Amino acid sequence: MRFGTALLLLVPFLIVASFFYTRDSIHARQPRALSLSGQDIARRQRQAAAAAELRAAAAAEPPRPAAASHPEPLRKVGAGLQMDFGSLGVVRVNLRPEWSPTSFEYATGVAAARSNTSTVYRLEPGFLIQGSLLARGVKPNSKNPRGAKVMERGEIGWAGGSKGPDYFIYMGTGPAGWLGVPHDGTVWAEVADEASMLVVEKVSKLEVPPTPPGQMHILATRRLIGVAPWDPYPGWPPRERLLKVVGASIDRAVEACGPQCHALPRTELHGSVVSGGWGSDH
Repeated sequence: MRFGTALLLLVPFLIVASFFYTRDSIHARQPRALSLSGQDIARRQRQAAAAAELRAAAAAEPPRPAAASHPEPLRKVGAGLQMDFGSLGVVRVNLRPEWSPTSFEYATGVAAARSNTSTVYRLEPGFLIQGSLLARGVKPNSKNPRGAKVMERGEIGWAGGSKGPDYFIYMGTGPAGWLGVPHDGTVWAEVADEASMLVVEKVSKLEVPPTPPGQMHILATRRLIGVAPWDPYPGWPPRERLLKVVGASIDRAVEACGPQCHALPRTELHGSVVSGGWGSDH
């Protein structure tokens, strides 16, 4: 009886004590909960600021072009080189990537090396001069597609239908249909002007040892030449400053049209230039 009475008296005390304990525990945890919530808010604010900075940086960058479904063809234009024959003069050359892209890459590599390791060794006046286009560290030309055109006066190709490095400059008076229509080898450049062609003619007349009829005229010692880059005359395609046919005259009226016309000066043929004949294929 006494025990039950004591227990009844103790229950209200335990209830009151439990109430105050629970209240105190809640108050004790509240500062920590508020502290964690503040850290979370601060972290989110920092993340939002960083994201805003990234968006601003992305907006400042120029838009990237969309990837092309097909690669663009080689469009390097206006490139040239010069061949220095010492006291005889310099030959300026227009490179023509549209005729032979791989030959263009090789020739520009040799020119960029600015070396004196190229040569001339074969001389046939009125027909060609021939040599080797070389530079240390330049990889050999990889392909040799058939020429896209008939070879004409002042144009440059690889000798013997090869991929190079042996080149020749054609000096004939007109189109060389007998070399192939189109050319059997690779035509990749052209002499840029008549002054340069005069240098080619001087080179072709250098003294060579006595040569039996029908044999190639070869210099006793290969003559070294310097090869370097040259900036062509303005305009593309190159405006002709070299007659493709000896004895022709240039129609200068076309010059008034300006480079935007992409027109080449026309030629007029007269007298022996026509009657002399180049063969049945012309």
